[in-house]
Amino acid sequence: MEVYFYIRSELAESAVDCGLKLSEHYEKVVMIDGEEKKCISTLLNPKDDLDKYKSSEYKCLKFDLPSKLCYVADKYMHIVGAGSKDAMEIYNRSITPLKDYIFGSFRLPECLVSSTIMPEQISILDKRLDSPILYDNSEELYINNIIESYKEEHGDFQDVLLYSFYSKLAEQKNFEMIVDGGNKIAIVVDKDKGKSISIKIPDLTKY
Repeated sequence: MEVYFYIRSELAESAVDCGLKLSEHYEKVVMIDGEEKKCISTLLNPKDDLDKYKSSEYKCLKFDLPSKLCYVADKYMHIVGAGSKDAMEIYNRSITPLKDYIFGSFRLPECLVSSTIMPEQISILDKRLDSPILYDNSEELYINNIIESYKEEHGDFQDVLLYSFYSKLAEQKNFEMIVDGGNKIAIVVDKDKGKSISIKIPDLTKY
């Protein structure tokens, strides 16, 4: 399985030649199968850290690893878990063996590698010539999956999104919403741009 790891550009060649020791590069100690394990946090998609992907100060390393050494968890849950015991418990329960992970299940998946990375397992990602990534980034895939799921369940879900979005905008001074409750239609006026759009008013009671 290919996973990705960013390192300072000046250290990339050394990593390829010598590998990365778990004891020196681990970022987290997490509970996996009832045991505390040190883990290097990697990415399933190099564009999941777009700032480093675009930066000349970092190189993206590609690790080719056996999936049995890898687990996936939601990094956002770990961030919230720093200030919430409940969120950290959810994070720990979310940890999934890589072989069982369904892409798009987590908003920001991190692949936890519980071993030292050997030199023969490391290469520097070539953005031009390397194998193509099947999706742009994990957050986009995650959000699209949620939206598509609701669209399948509720035919008017796009109207719900638009109505909720413009209802919030209508609370601002530069927006106005004209509502026709009988016909379930609303006109939203953007006063700054001189634009107006019509939207359907969905029945939110069925959700």
